Amino acid sequence: MSDINIDSTYGVVIIQDLKAIYVDENYAKLYGYDSPDDLLNSIDSFLELIAPEFHELATQNYIDTIAGKVTPRGHTFNNIDRHGREFTVFSIDHVIEYEGELALQVTVMDLSTVVEANKKIREKDLMFKRLIMNSGQGIMVHRNFKPLMLNQAWANEMRAESLEQAMSTDSILQFIPIEKHQEVKEHYYKTLKGGSANKSTIVENICFDGSKRFFNIYDNLIEWEGEPAVQVVLEDVTDKVEYERVLAYRASHDQLTDLLNRSAIYDWLDKHFKINTNIICVLMDIDDFKKVNDTYGHQMGDQVIKALASLIKEIVQQFNGVVGRWGGEEFIAFVPNISSQQAVEMSESIRIAFKQVQFRPEINPFTASVSIGISSNSACDTPISINDLIKSADKYLYLAKANGKNCVVNCKD
Repeated sequence: MSDINIDSTYGVVIIQDLKAIYVDENYAKLYGYDSPDDLLNSIDSFLELIAPEFHELATQNYIDTIAGKVTPRGHTFNNIDRHGREFTVFSIDHVIEYEGELALQVTVMDLSTVVEANKKIREKDLMFKRLIMNSGQGIMVHRNFKPLMLNQAWANEMRAESLEQAMSTDSILQFIPIEKHQEVKEHYYKTLKGGSANKSTIVENICFDGSKRFFNIYDNLIEWEGEPAVQVVLEDVTDKVEYERVLAYRASHDQLTDLLNRSAIYDWLDKHFKINTNIICVLMDIDDFKKVNDTYGHQMGDQVIKALASLIKEIVQQFNGVVGRWGGEEFIAFVPNISSQQAVEMSESIRIAFKQVQFRPEINPFTASVSIGISSNSACDTPISINDLIKSADKYLYLAKANGKNCVVNCKD
């Protein structure tokens, strides 16, 4: 056997034609063998030291590396020692010439000990960098938003065409909506001071392909090449965010009409209503709705409700108002900064348009009507709370019903 100069504190194996033809003492011990000869005499192929699910990958890597199709690089594999213990190793490949033929020299390190060792070493250690590069999580290290290092997983998460494209970025701020730049900068400087350790934040990023995705990011202050930097681990949570938005939407909207529900209307008022706010309240109720249900069925009744809801939403939104289903066949709208006359005209538009809708069940077509009450906190009424405003609208709605229905009543009537 030729003399081989192996300068490594890790286990080393030389593979030729998928067979281990040389291992050093460290490598043999790593796999539970007493000596290199003990190991070499006990296996027919180096694949016996690798978990079965990695056999195809390891074989293809060997073939491609020897053929020069891929650049030798680091890998993470699950290996098996002679006692059946499965453990993870980090391996670094080198193509060498051995006895006149190409062979693969692989330096192997047991990561079960490296994990503990990495607590004591700095991130600039070469092995730590390689571990990051092979991580399945998207990881980036940046200083002042300029990438210093990022792995393939990060590039993939951000829809980059290549690792090189991702690394050529001048500033990762370009991936963040401009209105969030100041907030992100403040978060960065806080991280540099150690103020956000072990905290995660959900952010919206604009990816390389222009798509918008949501990521859960973990920022940590590290030392990189002797200077402070920020390590960012990111996880795509777009599906989760969108699902939560759907749940939030369903919680705030009426299922039948897609209008805001009563609770959501009150939330809107909490944000927009003040005692001195000029605001109109419009309360609407379908006339003789029980008769519609009794005569044509509840399915047709739902169609009547949906038709009115659609009309109200279309018309009220032209005045920058908000609309909700108040309960049953009753609807409510709040419109800021319009006069009582405008409110009446708006309400009449709703009433007239709804009366013109033809509903066509299996039996005779029919129309329906709506009664409307309007209140305001202007000169006519001076309610001191939103509940007073609603009570006033309800009072005028009652008068509209009493006046023969299919009409609009406000404080001036």
